[in-house]
Amino acid sequence: MIAIPEACKDRKWLSVNGTTGRSTSGRSFTIMSYNILCQKLIRRTLFPYANQESLKWKSRKSKLLSEISHWKADIMCLQEVGIEHWHQIFGPHFKQLGYDSRLFYSMSKSHGVAILWKRSKFHIVDEMGVRMDSSMGVCEETLQTDNVGLVAALRFGSAGSMECADPYADSVDPEYRIDTGVPAGGEGVIVSNTHLFWRPDACYERLQQQVAMLAAQREMQEKYPNFPFISCGDFNTTPDDAGYALLTKPRPVVLNEWQLDNLLPTTMVEEDESSSESTISYAAMATAGTSSESDDTSSKRRRLEEEVKQAEIDFARDQERVQRLTKLIQADNDPLRSCYSTYAELDTSYRTEQWVGEPIYTNYAKWKGTLDYIFYRPGQGLDVRDVMSLPAEGRMKPGLPNVTFPSDHVALLARFDCA
Repeated sequence: MIAIPEACKDRKWLSVNGTTGRSTSGRSFTIMSYNILCQKLIRRTLFPYANQESLKWKSRKSKLLSEISHWKADIMCLQEVGIEHWHQIFGPHFKQLGYDSRLFYSMSKSHGVAILWKRSKFHIVDEMGVRMDSSMGVCEETLQTDNVGLVAALRFGSAGSMECADPYADSVDPEYRIDTGVPAGGEGVIVSNTHLFWRPDACYERLQQQVAMLAAQREMQEKYPNFPFISCGDFNTTPDDAGYALLTKPRPVVLNEWQLDNLLPTTMVEEDESSSESTISYAAMATAGTSSESDDTSSKRRRLEEEVKQAEIDFARDQERVQRLTKLIQADNDPLRSCYSTYAELDTSYRTEQWVGEPIYTNYAKWKGTLDYIFYRPGQGLDVRDVMSLPAEGRMKPGLPNVTFPSDHVALLARFDCA
């Protein structure tokens, strides 16, 4: 008998309230979303509480493989997958376990996102790599993030003669897309996987990336209208962020002042007022606009007035950009629902006063909170039957990774029934 990995102990399936019961079509499947923490991103300063062994790849590798393999999910969405480790370890390992897969990444990064599926249950009929920076021209300039996403259309049934020669191939073409030419009818599911920009103050960039991902997902769904849609990933977005509200709330979404302020682009350069060349002393300010005003004070005053005017123009421009984005993300996109949106009712230890429903954390490092989600669109023939419980906080203190858990995130799993 194979021993249960330590990271999987004490985790169990929890029935989600309000589901309609088992699949009427006889089809059900499980799906996982997991940020596995790329080894090349590990720095001692990021995980000062972790012992050396917990951060070594040799130790983390075996724990990751055993944990992910144990769950035997029918579909897996992994983030921060190291490119070298994919070709050397993950791809071959999961191929032997009966999975086909795709990896997509930016050439400037050492990691990407992967979608894997059991070839006995699904075969791929279409796929699209989303390169965020080239897909975000909706609101002019943005930070260069090199973030990517991947969308795959999977049909129920084994691949048979359609199986790829390289089932753990990756895609490096920025505009990567494969269409097998298979007719768009029949039963299947569209799965997207993404890892949005990490900087806490980059809500605007993440909103752009959400728009880009939704556009790709919508394009795929227009081609496969009978396929329901699931979106997985590390969204680097907490449940009280504007990005979460815009994805999940009934339309039109009304954002509060704090959410709107956080959405403004962080492009303004803040200067130290005491060192600004335009600084005017209180004494000089008293003479402003009078015959006693010196030429130097007059020049500084005009520069200050110009700076204030430009700041007002920039602020109005940024507000218009945010408004345009918030309209775009709601246009032709019905609200999504998080599989874990009622988790606090299922596990009271994960409740928080900060937000309602979602667990208090899926990331447990120096910063602790919820960033990871499995979203789906209600009314498309999918019911969430169960979600996997999250580890007790005591097993994760003071932070992840540790001797039990190999990543700073925890794996999310859901079981879906098809109508």
